[in-house]
Amino acid sequence: MILSSEEYKHALSAIPIVCVDCLVVNENGEYLLVRRANSPLKGEYWVPGGRLYKNERILDAVHRKMREEIGIGVDVVTILGILEFFDSPNEYSEGGVHTISIVHLVKPLSRDIKLDDQHTDWGWFKELPEKLRIVPLPNSGWPPVPRPANTIGPM
Repeated sequence: MILSSEEYKHALSAIPIVCVDCLVVNENGEYLLVRRANSPLKGEYWVPGGRLYKNERILDAVHRKMREEIGIGVDVVTILGILEFFDSPNEYSEGGVHTISIVHLVKPLSRDIKLDDQHTDWGWFKELPEKLRIVPLPNSGWPPVPRPANTIGPM
């Protein structure tokens, strides 16, 4: 079931949204980040991902979102942890957006990135956005090393 725009706007104002986000990591240990065209985080680089559909399995959502947003298949390595994100009110939600995301580590099966219309740019980065605060699962191996103060930019 897919909600209409008005129904989705109402849901965003009323309840947290369950999402999947993916750390797409290449053989050089760099992260694929996409610049968002829409709120939340409009204009900022972020990891690809998005909401689950009703009755959709989590791993199916991971593969769907990677095909939709960056146009490639991925191998899922592991679940790293949970990301809880609060965004201020915007055109989609007068009360702001509250998302709970299951964060996966994935390996790209191709470097032929094809962005959807939700993103305006992409690149491989050594650092992740500062706002990406993953609560790790035990034994997930996250974070791989202590992270210094963050400055992001394309490689």
